[in-house]
Amino acid sequence: MPNLEEMQAVGQSCSEYTPIHWGPRASKPEPEAISCATCVHWQGEEDMCALDIYEEQLLNLDQT
Repeated sequence: MPNLEEMQAVGQSCSEYTPIHWGPRASKPEPEAISCATCVHWQGEEDMCALDIYEEQLLNLDQT
């Protein structure tokens, strides 16, 4: 499982990030709360991105 700092960095830069509590009544999450762990796509027994883009997003962070 990825570490929390990486999950936060990826979540904050990911174009597909959608908060778990999303909709017209949901408030905008604070930047420190944005993480893969709070994204609707983060799921499964192994806690990975359902879109299978986590590693790509993480590698893109290293190039900036």
